[in-house]
Amino acid sequence: MLKNYRRLSEYSLMLENKGLIFSESSPLFESDPLIKYISYDSKDVRDGTLFICKGLNFKPEYLTEAITGGAVACMTEKDSVIAKGEAPEIPMLVTEDMRTAMSEAGAMLYDGIWNSRLNMVGITGTKGKSTTATFVKAIMDEYLAEHGKKDMGFLSGIYNYDGKTKKSSEKMTTLETLELQKHLASCAKNGLEYLVMETSSQALKYKRTESLRYSVCCFLNIAEDHISDREHPTFEDYFESKLKIFGQSTVACVNNEIEPELYDRIMAEAESSCRSVVTFGRNEGADYMGCDVKSTLSELSFRLKYPGGEEEIKVSIGGYFNASNALAAIAVTSSLGATMEHIKRGLSKVRVEGRMELYHLPNKDVDVIVDYAHNRVSYETLFENIGKLCPNRKKLIVFGVHGNKAYNRRKDLGEMAQKYADKVILTEQDIGTDDLKKIWDDILDFLDEAKVAAKISNRAEAINRGLEAVEDGWVMVIAGNGADRFQKRGLICIPELMDGELVQEYIKRHS
Repeated sequence: MLKNYRRLSEYSLMLENKGLIFSESSPLFESDPLIKYISYDSKDVRDGTLFICKGLNFKPEYLTEAITGGAVACMTEKDSVIAKGEAPEIPMLVTEDMRTAMSEAGAMLYDGIWNSRLNMVGITGTKGKSTTATFVKAIMDEYLAEHGKKDMGFLSGIYNYDGKTKKSSEKMTTLETLELQKHLASCAKNGLEYLVMETSSQALKYKRTESLRYSVCCFLNIAEDHISDREHPTFEDYFESKLKIFGQSTVACVNNEIEPELYDRIMAEAESSCRSVVTFGRNEGADYMGCDVKSTLSELSFRLKYPGGEEEIKVSIGGYFNASNALAAIAVTSSLGATMEHIKRGLSKVRVEGRMELYHLPNKDVDVIVDYAHNRVSYETLFENIGKLCPNRKKLIVFGVHGNKAYNRRKDLGEMAQKYADKVILTEQDIGTDDLKKIWDDILDFLDEAKVAAKISNRAEAINRGLEAVEDGWVMVIAGNGADRFQKRGLICIPELMDGELVQEYIKRHS
């Protein structure tokens, strides 16, 4: 791993120069250990670790365990139980801003190698991040192959790829600070030159990406979501968090389909922070404008007007709404040097797990759509699209709502199911420590219970029940999980088959 070992005193001086050391704490130590690793997980500690004492649920015994494992120093916040308790047996740094201090320390460990070796793309928005990131990678892989370079690194809610290892994501759109930095350093070590990543509002708000400089960022869209006491208290807080991406970026790509008042604020922030701004969308005036959009369940096409002329674009995934995601990818990759030939080849064969995945059952005339839609705007977009592509067909929806966060989704998805579904099967969707029956009851405040065919706590069982019960001629929609391979139950993420894999198993059994 690319690391630069330094003494603790060097970390202390760096943090002090940045105003991150608590003024009343002493940065002097009887020993000055060599820092070889940084971690906030007491089970992920090795010799020479600077251990980060953070989190509302942090306990002193975690530090004791870390010291036993090889931690040689610790860092904590001034009001923590560690700072207020007995001095630990190892040197301690005290900060008033743990998130920034942790980001700076991690960047120092790896020499911030990602900013000098990687051309990074950050994608933010309420919906479409994973699909757009996949589109970007498909195009850039064509470009990079032609130039004899390694393919593009990837960080998303679907999977992470560092040039050597591809690993399914476990519930987090953007990794926590130290995991993120470790992944980026691995990308650099493995010889990658480009990386695309989803950048969530939480990552921006809580400074997980603080140490990154994006070559290109992309602002897809914005709608009310993630509003809760655990995420964003207000829409304004959510919106302001999203805007932070421009302060970390050289080139900005912005969707001109966003409502005017918000679009004006986005453009003002982008133009004041970035060297250049490129627009995309289906509205007049976009630098990369799509028109004459046509779609089936399995593919879409549109005419692209751009500074170099006009082209017919075909995308191997259905859905009118994916035209905006494709236009975003075109704007981003054009900014990175991809040609129209790379763009057309990449989009013509791209596949996105868990996004508008289409299956047809062999034993009855039923189309099954698996999609990640999990909030009001993505539901509305998905079902309006299905209505256009499958007019007059009844719909069975299998879905749940996340626990412990975004409580407005219970109302929103209840209303969406009431509006678009003929029958519903309610199930789990990462309930965490929440009460599943309470989640269902909250949904049913906005959904006629007569539409509910079943309530099944286990998601796999609910999907199989739906596949058995759905009637000939209907469309079945499995929403919310997409390509996710885990269900969060309690505090643990339990490995599960993807929704699409469950459909494929059913098809094999009935073929």
